[in-house]
Amino acid sequence: MANVGIRFEDYVAELLSRLGFKILGRRVKATVNGVEVGEVDIVAEDSNGVRYAIEVKSGKVDVSAIRQAYVNAKVLNAKPMIISRGFSNDSSKALAEELGVSVVNLEDAVVLTIDELRTVIENVIYEAIGDLINTVFTLAAKSCDSRIRNIMGAVLSCNDWNCVCERLGVSNNDCGSLISDVRRELGLGNLSLSKLRTAVRLYNLVSLLLGSCNKGNA
Repeated sequence: MANVGIRFEDYVAELLSRLGFKILGRRVKATVNGVEVGEVDIVAEDSNGVRYAIEVKSGKVDVSAIRQAYVNAKVLNAKPMIISRGFSNDSSKALAEELGVSVVNLEDAVVLTIDELRTVIENVIYEAIGDLINTVFTLAAKSCDSRIRNIMGAVLSCNDWNCVCERLGVSNNDCGSLISDVRRELGLGNLSLSKLRTAVRLYNLVSLLLGSCNKGNA
């Protein structure tokens, strides 16, 4: 859990940088007369030179968190800010307003935990790889069809479907039908031309490697 918290702070620091803040320090100690009284997750400065002591919370903030953020910011002579998923109750919201603690509420859709965000990204990547592999297998099964091979050649040499249709001698009026036929025949769904081109290149690479292996074993 500690590592998740650190990664979440890294995420927030990067987000602040993109928003124009200058990160001045991470995990900055707040001291009084040489005695440590607290620690601030991030100290940053906005484009106007205003300095903020920023606490990062992966959950909602309570009254205790509001108080601590206020005290730490005062010690560091900075404005208090908390980045979190909002307030835990009305009391924490009222205290934040009274003490002037800015609470930035990042929506749940944006502030997934790092592990949750990684899982979402991995699922998208694996799904894309699965679609690509399925297309390669389909190309392999239909590679003896001269029409499919002509389409594959046109796909490799073009950056858009109009170019593919032109190379295949298909008129603009019939281009849409060709695209639909190709997608249906290859089981592509809404697979883009760039992804289909990648699949064709991968198929050609695998064919070349298998051909080389077969020659080597002959």
